[in-house]
Amino acid sequence: MDSQIEVTSMFSGFIGKTNKMHMVDYAGYLREIWHKHKPDFLFLSETKQDFPFVQGFQDHFGYDRLVTVDPIGASGGLALFYNNELQVNILYTSNMMIDVEAVALGKKDFYDFWGSGAKTERTSVGTYGLVRSEPWFIIGGLNEITGNHEKDGGALRSAGYFLPFNNMIRNTCLLEFPARGNQMSWQGRRNKIMVRCHLDRALANEDCHALFPCSYTEYLEMVGSDHRPIVAFLENKVPRRRGQFQFDKRWIRQEGLLESIKRGWIDRQERISELQRDLDKVQTYDNRTQQEIMEVSRKLQEAYKDEEDYWQQKSGNMWNKAGNLNTKFYHALTKQRRARNRIVDLYDSEGNWIAEEQGIQKVAVEFFDNLFQSTELTNFEQFLEDIPSTITPQMNQRLLRLATEEKVRQALFMMHPEKAP
Repeated sequence: MDSQIEVTSMFSGFIGKTNKMHMVDYAGYLREIWHKHKPDFLFLSETKQDFPFVQGFQDHFGYDRLVTVDPIGASGGLALFYNNELQVNILYTSNMMIDVEAVALGKKDFYDFWGSGAKTERTSVGTYGLVRSEPWFIIGGLNEITGNHEKDGGALRSAGYFLPFNNMIRNTCLLEFPARGNQMSWQGRRNKIMVRCHLDRALANEDCHALFPCSYTEYLEMVGSDHRPIVAFLENKVPRRRGQFQFDKRWIRQEGLLESIKRGWIDRQERISELQRDLDKVQTYDNRTQQEIMEVSRKLQEAYKDEEDYWQQKSGNMWNKAGNLNTKFYHALTKQRRARNRIVDLYDSEGNWIAEEQGIQKVAVEFFDNLFQSTELTNFEQFLEDIPSTITPQMNQRLLRLATEEKVRQALFMMHPEKAP
């Protein structure tokens, strides 16, 4: 698999939900999707078909391996297609999911493919998250939403309804990928009302996001099924961009700030490692006093606190107070915020889909140039005749005055101290 996951290569997984009436119609759409993306993993859920029928897709697409879970009566059924070069080891199967182990970029990874996650079985996701330290990727129909914003139509649900699913995601440090397309992945009628929900998604832990930092998902058209297919692109090519300067609030507590700026930055992890070694030394030698041990320990605690403050600031999280050694939590939030803020593609003025970095920059510049461009308007006096004037000459004079230093200071200090203007 190392030969496939290269800097410019793509690792993709696909999930589609089917029903028995539309399986034949859906097969044509499935072939169209495969010929366009040729995913390394191809996962089908709710096939409602026996093994010989599903095996026909294996012959057509040319996959070496096929793992299936037979349907129970007229419901369920899972199928996972992949090739031998992926070094896949099947760990667990059920009527809800297929759990596998593979190797990507020389590292062992875990991939969970969910068909229709019942609440009782979804508890296993949280259990896996507590014991898995390797990259971990999940895709499929978890059949839950994180809030009413992921639902269109039907009755609103109480805030308490979403707590178990949100707590599972938070406790396992799972993060979603940036997505394109319509994320309302399921639709159906409930009490004669059309309801749409974001039931299908792709999640991964921090290690997986670090291994594939440029990953994203794409929600395709809904054809022959009440669920949208999802294509997940796991990419490790990081575009080189110049970093943006941000004020670091850790500087406030440091003595000799100007001298530190002149000397340049000392790597945070290097500083912590150095203090850890110093503490080990003073605790090892019997001739060191308790005061010396306490002094090194105090410096190490300050370094840990600085590290946590740094990641809290970068994460943009303001509701969780510092001081609880939540560095990994803030680090995960930072990665999630970067993933959500990353623009993977844009439509240009002619409706073309632009995905290249330089093309995206050009589209953005042209959009704001046109937005703020002044146009020569004429004969607009007649539109203003019936609009009463509410600004007096005295008010207009105050509005036209230059901003004073005090006014600028007041405006700046109304902002949160850790936010940029």
